[in-house]
Formats: sequence, structure tokens, C-alpha cells
Amino acid sequence: MSLMTQSLLMEAQSLRLEGDMDGSIAILRVVISNCNADKVAAVAEHQITHQLWEMASYQLSLLLLQNCGRCSNQASEREADNILMKPGYRLRLSTKAFGYPACECAVDKSSCKLKTNDEAKLPLLMIDDILPHPFFNALRHSLRPNSRYWTDFYSKTNEVEEGGKRRQSFASHNVSLPNSTELTYTKCIEKASSLIEQVAIIVKHSLTQRFPSILAATSAEVWSHRRPPDAQHQLHYDMDEIRLHIRKQRHNDECNSAARENKRQKVGNRSDGNQAEELSSTTTDLCPIISCVLTVNVPNQTKTCDRCGMVGDGAPTLVCNQSLLGRTSNEGWLCYPRLNRLVAFDGSLLHAVVPGIPSEVLGEDEDDYSRVTLMIGFWKDVTLSVPDKTPQCLTIGPNVPFPSSLLAEFKPIAVDENTVTKHMHAAIKHVIDPNLVRPLWTEIDQAGDCNEAATISEKDSSGRFFLRSTDPTEIDKKVLGF
Repeated sequence: MSLMTQSLLMEAQSLRLEGDMDGSIAILRVVISNCNADKVAAVAEHQITHQLWEMASYQLSLLLLQNCGRCSNQASEREADNILMKPGYRLRLSTKAFGYPACECAVDKSSCKLKTNDEAKLPLLMIDDILPHPFFNALRHSLRPNSRYWTDFYSKTNEVEEGGKRRQSFASHNVSLPNSTELTYTKCIEKASSLIEQVAIIVKHSLTQRFPSILAATSAEVWSHRRPPDAQHQLHYDMDEIRLHIRKQRHNDECNSAARENKRQKVGNRSDGNQAEELSSTTTDLCPIISCVLTVNVPNQTKTCDRCGMVGDGAPTLVCNQSLLGRTSNEGWLCYPRLNRLVAFDGSLLHAVVPGIPSEVLGEDEDDYSRVTLMIGFWKDVTLSVPDKTPQCLTIGPNVPFPSSLLAEFKPIAVDENTVTKHMHAAIKHVIDPNLVRPLWTEIDQAGDCNEAATISEKDSSGRFFLRSTDPTEIDKKVLGF
């Protein structure tokens, strides 16, 4: 039965990719039914059956919640929650997040602003046409499908070996930023050694009024992703990965030492309050000042919104009003990908790309099919993977100084001072309201049977969109290793 069930699961995945949500949902229900019937099978097959059940349960729950958000189908929401409670999930993103509107023009703009006191500001900003066209066109060319960035660098992030096993390594580059008090804005751009540095300078300058703290940034961490339109990126924080790793090791050593001492003296473990205080004191310098997502390419550019004329497709970025520094509230913002659009936010905020809602793929060209984004983190102080000298080779790791071998793909472009100056003033007019989601998190009714919780696998592929705690700050503790 397992082989047949595997075939059905693959068929359901194919239908989802083709945009047939109803067909995929129907087959996934059969897969789960088959897995439940197979639980009496031999022990040797039980693990495979359980893995199929986990994958089908996740995919079916996700499709049902997306369907509920788009179509207000309460029966789909109840069915999804009944499935999710079996593996012990207790909290999930709301259907407003999973079932985001097909286009931002369908969002009620009156609900977009955070309704707190008048002095409060949103912790994020969206700007359309952030880069002057010559710079944006050059960046798109540098990140084209056959660029050396993808073939010589990005592909090697999957080739890092650890303990005899290949794993995907997080990899980013770091570029130093000029002192803007010594040079004019246009001179900084003119003297930049790469297109990446020019882009970082333009973005930093555009954000100084809204985020004055960015003036303290001495370097920019940059990396890029290329994903299909229905792809997701788990809820996460942008962090100084090397500094975090060092602190995790130190924390584990201290905990082991304290545990041995407590055992010797028969003293209890530290209280949750002490752990929370330690958590807060450990995170103050782990995040960038400001994090940014710049959309370089949107999928399906032959697809146009009948209402507003926007082209393209792709899942929005979700920015949560939950900070690694301890601030949290049950809301977030959906920021849609649009060409040359920048999403900038407080670097300590939790964020993700929500799972894309499947739709018919209209673009046949690889360049049209991919969702390409450039991420920029502005740092006052960050730990580099290698010494602060431009490496000749393509070192894989976080915050590697930008290598000379990639400069040919990211050559700085000649500066037209009039174009830059005019664009600097025009960009201020292109500020867009994000889509407020409140409440962001919804508790899952636990009235049913949760026996499956004991057998769920340790490797959770839910992207942290489903949690086994009613407290979303549990994500923080897992990220930090506490």
C-alpha cells in the first residue's frame, strides 16, 4: 500500500503545482485515509507510512487554510485544525495570512495602519521604485539565471560537508559602507567598488529619515534567493550567525557546568524568569539595525491584475510584530513582491515568506518563473567569516567579504548625478501601506485526540507556521538554543 500511497502523494503535489487546489485536496484526503489504514502494517513499513502521513497532513492542512482565507470556507478551517491537533500543534498562523488576497489592491487600506497611539510608527516601510532604473536593470542582469552568482556561488551552498554529510549552509557577503559624513551621497555611489555596494548606499540613504539608527551602519550583509512562486521561507530572524554560534557553545558549556554543580549540591534548575532575563541580555547585538528585502524578479510577469494592472505573482513577505529583543504583539504585515520594491523593517523582527497559494504557471521562461529577492542587513558591528580582506576564492559562510571573483558580475555603473538626485526625491512619494494581519496567530482547538503527538518526528518541516506551544516566543528560544 505504501508505494501506491507515495504515488498518490506525488500526484497531489503535481496538481498543487498546476494550481488545482481542489484536486490536490481530494487526493491528500485519500493519502491520509490510506496511512491511517496502514497503521496495522508491519513495523518495517510503519516509519514510511508515518512519514507519508506527516507530509500529507501538512500539505492538506495548508491547502485547506489557504482555501479558507481566500473563500471564507469555515468547514475547511475546522478540517485543517482537526488534522493539525493530531500531531500536537496548538497554534498556527491565521487564515488571513495563509489565504492572502491574490493582489494587494484587494486589501482594505483603512485596516493597514497599526492602530496604537498617534506617536507610534510602523516598524517597517515599503518603497516602490527604490533604485534608479539604470541600477535596477544592472542588478537584474547580475542576478539573471545563468549568472556566476548562482552557478559559482549559490550552488555551492549545498556542497558544504559536516560530519561526512552534505548540508545546506547559510551564505552571505559583507560590503563595507563609506562614511557619509566625509563624502556626499553621489560621491559615495561614484567611489563604490561594486554594484552591490552602490545598491546598499542608495537603500541606506533612502531609509535615513524613517530609520535614523541606520546612520550607524558600517557594513551591509547581502544575499539573494531564487525560488518558484509557491515557495516559502520559514519564520526566522536575521542574525549574526557566527556570534550566535559562539554564544550557543558558551551557553551550553555554562549549563553543563551549572547542572553538574547543582547535582553535586542538590540545587534545582534556574527558573523560567532567569532564563527569560538571560535570553533578553544575550540578544541585544545579534540582529542587524535594519533588514531589507528588495524584489528583483517576480514570477509570471504575463499575469496582470484586472483591477490595478500589477504584473506578476508570488507569495508575500510576512513581517511579524515580534522582536527578538522581547517586544511582541499578535499582529503582522504582508508585503507583496513587486519589481524594484523594497521592504525595510526593524532588524530584530521575526519574518518569513508565507507558503504561496498555487496558481496556474503562465511563464515558461526560467527568468519569468522565479521569485528573486536581494536581502540586505545593515550592521553597526558584525562578525565576519574570514579576515576583513577581499578573498580571491568563493568562501561559503555568513558575512564573507565580497570576493573579487564576483566583481565582474557586479561591476559598479557610471553615476549620472541628475538621475540619482531626481530619483532620491521621487522615491519618497512611492511609499506603500502594507497589509495588516490581526490576529496573526490562532489557537487550535485541542478538544480532540492528540495521541499522534508522541510519534511525530523531531524534524519539523512546518516552517514554524504551526507551533506546539500557544506562545509564539517559543520560536525565539529554539532559534537561540535555550
